[in-house]
Amino acid sequence: MMGNRLVMHGSVVFGWDCATDKLVSHYSQADMLSPMLNLLGSLEDVSCAFFKARVTPDCKFVRGE
Repeated sequence: MMGNRLVMHGSVVFGWDCATDKLVSHYSQADMLSPMLNLLGSLEDVSCAFFKARVTPDCKFVRGE
């Protein structure tokens, strides 16, 4: 996978508090599964790539133990 580029599509939604003019929340999502499947060619290989990874196929970060 080294040297390859993954193009992922996703979105970010911000929650804004108009009373305080501050950011109060955010939500992000991205699809990493489709580009990984295009790169690796099979769900089995994608599954192996994400085994014990610190990120999930839907681009959520996993805390270390």
